[in-house]
Amino acid sequence: MIRKLIITVAALLSAVPAFPHTTQFPTPQDPPALHLMNDSEFAIFLKRLDTDVLRSQMQLKKMNVKSLSLGPQDSEEIERSFNRCLQTLENAREEIQKLSEKQTLKLDLFLLIDLNELARNLDTLDQGLMNPAAGGNSGAQKSLGYAREVLSIDVALATDISTFQHHFLAFTGVIDATLNQADYDGSQPDPSQPRTQK
Repeated sequence: MIRKLIITVAALLSAVPAFPHTTQFPTPQDPPALHLMNDSEFAIFLKRLDTDVLRSQMQLKKMNVKSLSLGPQDSEEIERSFNRCLQTLENAREEIQKLSEKQTLKLDLFLLIDLNELARNLDTLDQGLMNPAAGGNSGAQKSLGYAREVLSIDVALATDISTFQHHFLAFTGVIDATLNQADYDGSQPDPSQPRTQK
């Protein structure tokens, strides 16, 4: 069961990038190695992530997307994207709180899903705000200003999401290795038991 979960998550991570937008993020020459954080590192990381997510929430809440002069359909889509971003940020904070109490593979997976969904939702909102359909020059400028803010939120969370992905993959690797060892140990004959002859 756990192996199937690990395989599914690995397939999900390779199929759905955390950053589906076309913005190019700087990439290092050598890709970072997977790193399993110890308990103290993980606690510090979760605090930093919670602070970043809370800051992003506050930044988004300051935006008044209803004030944009858009057509009814565009206005609905922007508002829906905006509300999805706020909800995903709230979901991520709840998962962070649960993980700060106890780390499990299941809770790690839920947070990873929320963070990847957040990246996609921010990208959708950013694309909607970049739409030049905002009425008038001042409306278009306001919409583009909001788009820049959303992009800055996305970029600010990108490092945290990447760090957590590496931790999650390392964590699943440790669990898989432990399960393989248990299977191997269980398949070896116990030398203290006499062999039965056929």
